[in-house]
Amino acid sequence: MKTTGTSTRTLIVDDSAAFRRCIQAFLESESEIEVVGEAISGMEAIVKSRELKPDLVLMDVRMPGMDGISAARQLREEMPEVKIIVMTSVDIQEYRDAAMANGASGFIVKESVIETLLPTIRDVC
Repeated sequence: MKTTGTSTRTLIVDDSAAFRRCIQAFLESESEIEVVGEAISGMEAIVKSRELKPDLVLMDVRMPGMDGISAARQLREEMPEVKIIVMTSVDIQEYRDAAMANGASGFIVKESVIETLLPTIRDVC
């Protein structure tokens, strides 16, 4: 994994507090990943990314205000070194294509997040 210091600094972005807590709890057991913050919208993800300088952003597609695809595009423009993995509860090819076209390095369907998150993080980083 490409890291800053000893761990990959990770920002979790999802409008569901329960989902953010689950992802954070899951990642806590991984010594090479450090969760540095959370955001509930695309706009907050951009603000927090500017402040926290994560290596990796785990971003939901559908959120209030700015969606994850728009936020990924803006993050890629402002911080091209940040890796973005887009997550969605609906596996629609349109979402996958839009995510990848707008700066995402990876794409995960939430129902398989436990099986796919760590391998995807390792591939992307």
